Amino acid sequence: MLGKLAYRNAKRSIRDYLIYMITITVSFSLMLAFNLVANSDQVKELSYGMDTFKSVLTFINIIIIFVICFLINYTTRFMFEKRSKELGTYMLLGIKKKEIAYLLVIENILLGIFAFILSIPLGFVFSQFISLVIVKLLGIPEVIFISVDFVPIGLLVIYFLLVYMLVLFNLLIRIRKMTIHNFIYFDKQNEMKMFQSSKKRNILFIVSVIIGFVSLLIWNSRCNFEKFNEQATYTYMMASMIMIIISVYGISASCADMLLQVLLKSRKIKYQKDNLFVTRTFASKARTMSFTFGTLSMLVLLSLLCLNYSSIYKGVYKTNIELNAPYDVEVFNRTQPFDDFNEYICVVEEDYTINETVRYDIYKEPDHQIQDYYDVQFYNYDTVMKLSSYNKLLKLRNMDTIELKDNEYFLVTTSQSLYKIEGNDDIKNIQFSGKELHLKGIDTESYWHRINGTSRFVVIVPDKYVQGLEVAEQHLIIDTKEDTKAELKEKIITDLEHLLVVRDENGKSYNEYYRVNVRGEAIEEQNTMTAIIASICLYIAFILIFATGTILAVQSLSDSSKYKYRYLTLRKLGVNDNSLFSTIRKQLLILFGVPVIYSVIASFCMLVSVNNIYQVLLENRFIYLFYFAGSLVLFFSVYGIYWIAAYTSFKRNISEES
Repeated sequence: MLGKLAYRNAKRSIRDYLIYMITITVSFSLMLAFNLVANSDQVKELSYGMDTFKSVLTFINIIIIFVICFLINYTTRFMFEKRSKELGTYMLLGIKKKEIAYLLVIENILLGIFAFILSIPLGFVFSQFISLVIVKLLGIPEVIFISVDFVPIGLLVIYFLLVYMLVLFNLLIRIRKMTIHNFIYFDKQNEMKMFQSSKKRNILFIVSVIIGFVSLLIWNSRCNFEKFNEQATYTYMMASMIMIIISVYGISASCADMLLQVLLKSRKIKYQKDNLFVTRTFASKARTMSFTFGTLSMLVLLSLLCLNYSSIYKGVYKTNIELNAPYDVEVFNRTQPFDDFNEYICVVEEDYTINETVRYDIYKEPDHQIQDYYDVQFYNYDTVMKLSSYNKLLKLRNMDTIELKDNEYFLVTTSQSLYKIEGNDDIKNIQFSGKELHLKGIDTESYWHRINGTSRFVVIVPDKYVQGLEVAEQHLIIDTKEDTKAELKEKIITDLEHLLVVRDENGKSYNEYYRVNVRGEAIEEQNTMTAIIASICLYIAFILIFATGTILAVQSLSDSSKYKYRYLTLRKLGVNDNSLFSTIRKQLLILFGVPVIYSVIASFCMLVSVNNIYQVLLENRFIYLFYFAGSLVLFFSVYGIYWIAAYTSFKRNISEES
């Protein structure tokens, strides 16, 4: 009997909570899709770094599980509220509380199983789209077909059981505390009003605003090259995040209630059109949903941060490649006796056509007049390159060459370290080989991380000034006609192991594979990191948006049933359907807008600060505004779907009741 009743109720609940069921199904589908992609042997073979994808995904899935638990638990509460009188009637008829709990558990499991079954084929379809995105990000022309794998499906079963064990355990605890009176009047209850005193509420709002402002200042203060790499930065950033969370909850808890009170005191605003009805309706929610609004605001903030970071990381793609490997093959040596590099050239020639090779030396200038400003303790000399070698490197990259007079020098450094010497009068003139040289200019575009193996800068001087200086490093650059592949480095390491594995004075061997750099490998590595970070960030963002939209949609649908008499009363008073639906739209816009406003402001401020670090790697310093706008468009496109679905269902419920 209870089984049939549970089946009937579960079937009815699918219609009532269709938005919720769709979100749960899509969430489980995305979890399965990403696990199918991460476990695919074909995807792993695309890049050696794709193994990291699976490890990162496991950690992310744990976070997603708690988000889904929160979503299901919140929705279950409304399902519980809607049927509270029905459950109270069961108790009056003599059905034991244990059997009622058994009934609800079966219903929720049936709904969950239904969503789980649908998520498997849907997840398989999603996995094909995800693999397509990853292949495009990796720059591979072929299409990867993701086959069915029972390991990811087994993981999904574990995730499903874990989620519903946590949710149903919480449901059983709730039922155990219920009485007949609680059941009958449960739909009249709501979250406890947080503020009985407007003074306490105002104080909380002011304090929360101050905390939020200070937290954003702290965040901004650490987002610069001078302090970002300091060990204390992580402590400051963590403290800033904690303060932002406190601020979000504090403002969400007090802002809506405070603004409503201000609006209700204004006669001009209050009695204009339907403002009084909308304000009063929302006031009952704002004053009792403080914690919920805070949680939803945090979900929105995190989703926007994920979307923005995904865009920024894709934006630095090209710059990162040029910083890591601007040339097809690079080899260097700083251990005497130096290699002649001929064996490296022979290995490359076996598979590639060599256009040109450039050999250059890095020299030691013992006075280290520039090095002192970089605060690096591993060496005590300035790294120097002669002008002719530098111009050859520029030609290979199709960059303009430079000219230096006898009394001039040029400085090449990383853009992240530019602040250390830019505008520094002490380096405008340096003593070099007994002669004073004047700084002609500073360049960051021609710098790459392996321009030397020691420092973050190179001093470029006329060729004659390197005479008599000790050679610190020898470098080989090979320019090939064909684009190099990651496999070339593996071949060099295998064939020239006798050059890259050395023994110390104690006979212990260690490799120096880092001395070889291949552009193809750098591109593959950057593609892999871009694919992982971009897809994971989008995965998190969409799940958080789904959860936020579903909770608000379910909340609005619950209101349409719980307060149906208000709308029926408006109809009886002569309000036509167009005006009534306009009121509903306004009400839902406020409900969906409250968790978004502060989150958008906070995410923008945090993005502006982060741009201080990434702007030197992006196309221009203001492109982050384009990324932010794009993230908002994507966010509101998905978020708007939930608003439309909630509005449509709200209208349907009101129309059915009339």
